[in-house]
Amino acid sequence: MKEIQQKIGIANERWLMSAREKLTLIGLLDCLKPKKVIEFGFHRGGATKWLSQYAEKVITVDVNEHVSNASEAFPNVQAWNCSTMEAIIRIKDHELDFDLAIVDADHSRKAVAQDVRGLLPCSEIILMHDSFNPECRKGMLDALLTQDTHAYNLDFVPSVVKDDGLWGGIGIAWRSNSSGFVPEFAGESSPYPLIALQNLSKFSPKIHSLVTSLRSSLRVTANKLRIVAGKYFR
Repeated sequence: MKEIQQKIGIANERWLMSAREKLTLIGLLDCLKPKKVIEFGFHRGGATKWLSQYAEKVITVDVNEHVSNASEAFPNVQAWNCSTMEAIIRIKDHELDFDLAIVDADHSRKAVAQDVRGLLPCSEIILMHDSFNPECRKGMLDALLTQDTHAYNLDFVPSVVKDDGLWGGIGIAWRSNSSGFVPEFAGESSPYPLIALQNLSKFSPKIHSLVTSLRSSLRVTANKLRIVAGKYFR
């Protein structure tokens, strides 16, 4: 995947998103052409670079020292070197609003819930990274299940099991008269439960052993059925 990212110009080790997540963000920016964007989680500016290219004004928030250089690197970006909770208070005090908000800062359940709650009143669209991480997803649901202003789908961009666990995925929420979960297709099933189970089976020895045992039992049963069927129908 590094090769294709280099070919299309999105390769950046400082941008901690998958290729499909990067392209989703870039595509949304190109379609939306937002005037005002706020980003919770600057890290090293991988996503900020693209936000600055498409938006008129960007505010990026992070507690790390690297965010202080954002304004120098991107002229239309204002850097807030503070916690997201401080940023939320500042947003309320100045009555700011945004066409697009990105949640990708502190990944604890409590912090994610606080960030999403804080951005719901002032944001038309919210992208939430790591929606397939169990704690992040719980935090997103803590905020989204108790609000009545936005529709949402946490499987907007699904993720996969990685070597370091279940990370990635993008959830989306948008201001709507019909709030709550909205599937793209009728009868749609979320891929999250199966991927979460796969993640557990990979990283938990007991569950991995159980899954392996079940697979073995199913193979034995299938072989026996083939033998019986062969004898019966010959």
